[in-house]
Amino acid sequence: MNKNYRVIWNHSQGNYVVTSELARGKVKSSSSASVIQVIRRGALGALITAAAVGLFIQPAFAAPAYGEYASGQGNILDIKDKDVNTTGADAHGLFVEKNATAYSSNVNFNTSGSGAYAVYVTGAGSNINVSGGSVTTTGAAGHGLVAGKSGNLTASDITINSSGKGVYANAATIKAKNLNVNAAGFGVHGLGKGALVDIADSTVNVAGNGAYAVAAETSGKVSSTNVDYITSGEKSYGGWVGGGSQLDITGGSITATGAGSYGIFTKGSGILHADGVTVNSARWGVYSENSAVTLKNMHITSGSSGIYATGSNAIFNIEHTDILSTNNGAEAVSFKKGASGILNHVNVETTGDKAYAIYASGQGSTLTISDTRVTTHGAASYGIAALDNAQLFIKDVQVASTGYGLYANKSTLDVSNANIDAQSSGIYGTGDGTSIKIDNSTISGSKNGEGAVYISGAGASATVSNSKLISSGENNSGLTSQYSSAIDANNVDIEITHGGIGTKSTYDGKLKVSNSTITSLSGGTAFSVQSGSSLTADNMLVNLNNSNNSGIETIAIHTGNAYLSSNNPTASINNSTLNVKGDNGIGILTRYTESDINLNSTSLTVENGPAVLAYNAALTTINLDNSVLSGSTLLEAGKLASGEDAGADVRGITLNASNHSLLQGDINIERSKTLNSTLSLNAGSTWRGAAHDLQNLTLGDNSSWNITGDSTVDNLTAKDSTISFDHSDGSFKNLTVNGNYHADNAKLVMNLALGDDNSATDHLHITGDSSGTTKVQVHNAGGKGDATLQGIELIKVDGNAAGKFEQDGRIVGGAWDYDLVQGDNGKWQLTSWSPVDPTTPVDPTIPVDPGITPPEHAPRARPEVGSYIANLAAANNLFTLSAADRSGITEYRDPMTGKMEKTTLWLRNKASHNRFDDSTGQLKSTTNIAMTQLGGDVAQWSLNGSDRFSLGVMAGYGNAKSHTKSTITGYTARGQINGYSGGVYANWQQDSVSKTGAYADSWLAYSTFNNSVKGDGIGQESYKSHGLSASLEGGYTFAFGEQQQYRLQPKAQAVWMGVKPGDYTEQNGTHVSATGNNNVQTRAGVRAAMKSAIVEPYAEVNWLHNTQRYGSQLDGVKIEQAGARNIGEVKLGMEAKVLDRVGVWGGVAQQVGGKGFSESSASLGVNVSF
Repeated sequence: MNKNYRVIWNHSQGNYVVTSELARGKVKSSSSASVIQVIRRGALGALITAAAVGLFIQPAFAAPAYGEYASGQGNILDIKDKDVNTTGADAHGLFVEKNATAYSSNVNFNTSGSGAYAVYVTGAGSNINVSGGSVTTTGAAGHGLVAGKSGNLTASDITINSSGKGVYANAATIKAKNLNVNAAGFGVHGLGKGALVDIADSTVNVAGNGAYAVAAETSGKVSSTNVDYITSGEKSYGGWVGGGSQLDITGGSITATGAGSYGIFTKGSGILHADGVTVNSARWGVYSENSAVTLKNMHITSGSSGIYATGSNAIFNIEHTDILSTNNGAEAVSFKKGASGILNHVNVETTGDKAYAIYASGQGSTLTISDTRVTTHGAASYGIAALDNAQLFIKDVQVASTGYGLYANKSTLDVSNANIDAQSSGIYGTGDGTSIKIDNSTISGSKNGEGAVYISGAGASATVSNSKLISSGENNSGLTSQYSSAIDANNVDIEITHGGIGTKSTYDGKLKVSNSTITSLSGGTAFSVQSGSSLTADNMLVNLNNSNNSGIETIAIHTGNAYLSSNNPTASINNSTLNVKGDNGIGILTRYTESDINLNSTSLTVENGPAVLAYNAALTTINLDNSVLSGSTLLEAGKLASGEDAGADVRGITLNASNHSLLQGDINIERSKTLNSTLSLNAGSTWRGAAHDLQNLTLGDNSSWNITGDSTVDNLTAKDSTISFDHSDGSFKNLTVNGNYHADNAKLVMNLALGDDNSATDHLHITGDSSGTTKVQVHNAGGKGDATLQGIELIKVDGNAAGKFEQDGRIVGGAWDYDLVQGDNGKWQLTSWSPVDPTTPVDPTIPVDPGITPPEHAPRARPEVGSYIANLAAANNLFTLSAADRSGITEYRDPMTGKMEKTTLWLRNKASHNRFDDSTGQLKSTTNIAMTQLGGDVAQWSLNGSDRFSLGVMAGYGNAKSHTKSTITGYTARGQINGYSGGVYANWQQDSVSKTGAYADSWLAYSTFNNSVKGDGIGQESYKSHGLSASLEGGYTFAFGEQQQYRLQPKAQAVWMGVKPGDYTEQNGTHVSATGNNNVQTRAGVRAAMKSAIVEPYAEVNWLHNTQRYGSQLDGVKIEQAGARNIGEVKLGMEAKVLDRVGVWGGVAQQVGGKGFSESSASLGVNVSF
């Protein structure tokens, strides 16, 4: 007999029945057991045994335990379109175990007992598939859909209302979709190793305090897709991940509105993966306690923290996520106690006051942030903060903060490609061990007293490179280092707005900046160095401008102390350019401090204001090495331009300039408020300006002071240096030394309008003693020169005049030379006179040229006058010639025809040496002249066969060098001309065969010359001259002797000389013009010769007369060449035929005039036939 039985639900009877295996049903199952045990799991714990076929189990006993039940391998339960109700505690609406299977379609499961289960599957191989319908549990701690002990439950399209858990897998598997879950404890819960809940396209709403919308714990796993989780109870959890568990959420949302609630909470070794989820939480968005979390494409809104990570095993990877926190004091992203994370393409925002967008603290807490935007809206908030040894790596991040942009306290920040805009500091670092690295970023800060990068505290440091820093606000700075912190910046651009500060170091801060720029259009300070701090700036370009006339001071360097007892600040600016423009400019402002400022290879210029302003107890030393310091004034000490009280007395202000430094501007010292002021120039340095009550001035080692206005100095020392009075404004200055003057190989350069005793002049007045040696160089400033009587006073010493003032170089004015001489009562004066020697005899046989009648003291003529005269005379005489100087015609016999032929090509060379004195009798000049002329006929004709007309052209090159010496001063000058001439000539010879009878000759030439004059100790003068010359000559040649070989030729010539220079102004201002223009030189004489076939010696005597005397007029004083009005001349020479076609001629000449005039010359010519 078949002993196999099964228990099935009889729908028609409403109870369970036991049937044999042969009974027919909708499903089929079998069991090897001979006795079927039906176990009611409830309070009764009873055991019922059935052993007879057809035994009924009464519903009154079975229904409260199981609404629907299936157990055993192969047992299948199929339920449709009905309601299943249970009322007992721990009852089950549907219970499947031991490999059984149940199907439910559109069934409504209702339980009312406490701890009841609406649908429950347990055991490996057991399965429930629920579709449609609903699940309702009203008893306390009820359960909706439950799978346990490796059971498997599949659910879809169900509405669940549970007083406890909605969907619960305990070491089992649930796969659900399209659920609408309302629960009081757990909405979705995966518990235990092997637990898996896969839920999709659903809504889960949990209302209880401390409830969980979705949870995975004790190695359980939940996978959620497009599910909306809602919690409303206090301290509830939208999601929960326990140790060893995993929660994967894709899409959907989590909303936790109860006070103190969590969006998602993870702990231990739990794992959270969330992608595309919107999280809204009253307190925490995603909270991790030592768990690993991956978030992508999230939208997280929270009250306190969108992301909260704590513990060294809390590891986050967040991408493409928006995070918003709204509470005051919130931390939108918070990493603590060693937590670490990666944020990429994240948008973090806070709206509450004193909130943190991103916060990290604790040893080992590490964040890598990239491509992220951070925004805070509430007052005094933080963009990104790192505390207590946290470490942040920030790249491609934008921060807009109402408080601090980035904040680090005893932590590390590595920032690159960031854009930070903060209303407090852009980046603030403080605390020992804080290390901040900034590269390729733009950072701005606007809070009063802070700025773009602000580092404070011993052991805190920052490096900044390749970045732009914006300081907005009157006391804000681009870089701030204070309280022993350190900043090293390279290649940064600092932009100051609204009167901000470029760099600020204070309270022993150390700041280095290099290869960078600081710019401003609205005033402010480039470098502020305070209270024991230090600044080193290299290769900087600073452009400060107060173009909007805001009234804000514009300062390049500011040193000062908060307390007078503070340590001394130091600043070194190297290889830099600092420009201050606009109103209220100051180069260096120093007050209430003892400070040292060093400018090395640096230029600091102030357009409108002092280069240095010292007041209120300043004790400052400024050292310049190969640098420029310039302002509308150089130094103001002890007073303010505004007239306000300057505070305590300036204790001392010292400027030391060396290595070719340049200082520009006046020095103004308020003596009643300044204890000491010193300027020291060394090693080729120069100051251009005036001194007003400067206490000490020292010049050494080829340095110089160019005095631009009346000046007063207490003590003046100059060694191997120059003090010069500037005359660029046309005014003369006074230098008063209200103390002692000491010189050691010093030079004093002065200007005066050279004239008589009353000439306007620069003046040096020493009220104390003088010592040492000073060379005095005097420049004429427009004076025309004049005779002096007592002299022109340049220097006066009231005390012991032990110092020597010696003339250095020429002192010239107009046509005169001046000398510096020591007079009485400590005076040094210029005189232009020299005594006339009354014993000099006058030759009665030579007419005396009236010239200039010298006074009792005759002025000393400049030797340059002689050079100007020599150049003019040479230019007019260099190319003059007579008919005889062309040597006529060369005759030769043509070897082919045997006829006598003539050639007219000629070449002439002449050298001469000229001597003359000037009309003052003081100058003696010599000139050496050399010239070459070439010419030839271009046309010849005859009227009667014996006479001959010819027309020719000629050209020449020549030069002359002269030397003039003053017999009074010993000064010399050298002149030089070189130039060219070209012209035409015409000639008529009555008898061209015998060369006798009358002749006439004329020529016209144009000449142009380059001229120069160089006197001792003064610059070379260069000018040009040019003009026409013309000649008309005639004579008659008589022949006598047996062979008519003797010749006698009386002749006369007139030459008009029109070569002249234009008016010229010398470098010293002297106006130079030539005199004696349009001279006509006449020559009358006779020539005797003896003609033969080979040679023709000759002798000639002439008398020359010049209608004008060559001269030069300097500033209205005319000096002329003496002794050249009437000149006697003798010539000796010979013409020779050396070959048939070659003829030569040569000769010497001597001219003698009056007053030492003479000229010796030699000439050589050649004719060549062709």
